[in-house]
Amino acid sequence: MDLVITHELARTENQAALKRAYQLIKSANMGKSEFDPSESFSPDLFVLCAEQALKMGQPEMSEDCIQMYFKVKGPITQFLGRAHLCRAQLCAPTSSDNLEEFENCVTQYMKAINFAKGEPRYYFLVYNASVLYWHMVRPFLKPGCHQYVIPSLSQIVSVLNQTEEEDKEWRAELMLELLECYLQAGKKEEAAKFCLTAAPFIKANVPHKYQQIYSVMVRHELMDELHLKMEKKTSIILSVSFHINSLKAKLDKNELPEDVSSILKRAYRQIGLLFVGLKVGECVGWLRPALHTQRCYLQDPGKLIEIECLECELEASRLENKVRIYLRTAVEVGLRGQRARAPGKPCSSLPPTEGGTSPACLRTARPPPDACHLSPSLMTLLRCQVHMEMAHIEEDEDRLEPAMEHLQKAMRLDTLGLYQDKLKMAFTRLQLCTMLYQSPERAEDRAIMVIEQAKKAIPKDSMRKKRALLVNAGLALAPDTFQIVLDSENEAKVSTGKTRGRFSYLFAKARHHMLSVDKAAGHLRRLGNENDQERIQIWAELAKVARKQEVWDVCRTASRFCLLYDNIKAKKSPRQKRGRKKRATEGSVQESWGHPEGVLPKQRAHSLLRKFAEVGFISAEVRPKAPAGPWGPP
Repeated sequence: MDLVITHELARTENQAALKRAYQLIKSANMGKSEFDPSESFSPDLFVLCAEQALKMGQPEMSEDCIQMYFKVKGPITQFLGRAHLCRAQLCAPTSSDNLEEFENCVTQYMKAINFAKGEPRYYFLVYNASVLYWHMVRPFLKPGCHQYVIPSLSQIVSVLNQTEEEDKEWRAELMLELLECYLQAGKKEEAAKFCLTAAPFIKANVPHKYQQIYSVMVRHELMDELHLKMEKKTSIILSVSFHINSLKAKLDKNELPEDVSSILKRAYRQIGLLFVGLKVGECVGWLRPALHTQRCYLQDPGKLIEIECLECELEASRLENKVRIYLRTAVEVGLRGQRARAPGKPCSSLPPTEGGTSPACLRTARPPPDACHLSPSLMTLLRCQVHMEMAHIEEDEDRLEPAMEHLQKAMRLDTLGLYQDKLKMAFTRLQLCTMLYQSPERAEDRAIMVIEQAKKAIPKDSMRKKRALLVNAGLALAPDTFQIVLDSENEAKVSTGKTRGRFSYLFAKARHHMLSVDKAAGHLRRLGNENDQERIQIWAELAKVARKQEVWDVCRTASRFCLLYDNIKAKKSPRQKRGRKKRATEGSVQESWGHPEGVLPKQRAHSLLRKFAEVGFISAEVRPKAPAGPWGPP
């Protein structure tokens, strides 16, 4: 019976044969074999069938075989380690956010490694486990997750050294990654201690990777400076790395030396020794045959993409500053770099896309996110930014569902939370755009929905219709004061009383304006810190849309409400900062803005500061230079 099952399993890529072997194994395990029930049955077949099922995309079948194997408690052979490896692949985490699954998976790999390291004939299982482990753990090598990888990866590196694995380049690669994990997790002492053994090993066995670990040691000061200076004398490349990374280390501490220029010139002269008399174009010509030769011997699609991107980058380097002014030749070269086929890593030879860039150029950027998704790239921040750009492109072409998918992927990749607020607001805005017959409960959501409706206004729509939508958005955000502040420019609301003189009318008009505008600060005091950053973004968006549609009074009013949040922080007096109370004088807009309530956090994001600057420019631009009607242009 064993021969029959082995023959069926040997028929690779045959689903019917796999299913037949699985049924024979299961019936034999239950004592209902169609062959002689008394015939011996090898438990190793459980593992062989599980491995084949896993390879052919049948995880349920593989899991069942592994469970049957551990129940029968077969002899301790290599198949015990292979069973743990198979189970580890079955319980591999589907997301880098699931740490419990990650720990369970690591436990299985460690069981396989601990079993195999005690017997030299099973050392191959240690190597196999390290490779499978590396494929599983790569998604966790991102900011905020390195500390979870250190315990298991350090054990694997230690066991590979203990078993004296022959693939020394593989050991060096894992050592470099472990060193990076130590540094990313803030464990500098452990990193320095690890370098004492890793650096000599890499220098002796994998010399072409020594420059990489040397640069890290210089940058993070992991070894004695005298030793590092002695090392740099052995190679021009190490000397250049020493100068550059020493400057980076000082820059991190904000302690740049005065002779920065001379250090950079010295490094530049040393680089020149490597390419004496060669210009950039000649360097490209010298490198291209080498790249072509290397491509001929490579089969890994990821490596081929890296080579193709490098060729595009070398070609783009010859264009020098032409790339910055978007000449035709420069754009064509950049687009060739962006059209690198998947799977691979994105290659960007052009500056970031700007407003006014041709949609045709933007559409050529579609392959990179798919390539990033398929590629095991560790550049999580770059991938996040690419998905953000793709979301903008999809939204501009009214494809909301793909745009929302890109935003979700970007949120998963933004482990440091650099763009979380921005991404969540963008996702909420697109989600509201898909709600056709529902009214959101939150005032902020209602305002966003109305603003999105206003954006879709066509030139044929009347000014009254556009203004009505924009006013509704403002009323959703500030139902108590928006209309009052908006009416500050409405001359029909000015009450002159019995006096009809010219100056009395001007006085009444100015007084009406000041009293109306003062109401805005009161609204903010009552609101406090509730959703302040979100409201800043919405007010700014309302001001931009109103400016674009030339609804000037709404634009000025929305700008005023937006800048209130900035003025509260800017106008806060030193006495208030020390905690003393200061009563604002009624009728003074600037003083009423100085109240401590509703103050933003001290560390405001750069994007928020930029938003205030944009709205400040808009406010200055639309401020009327002479008296005008409420709907009149500035």
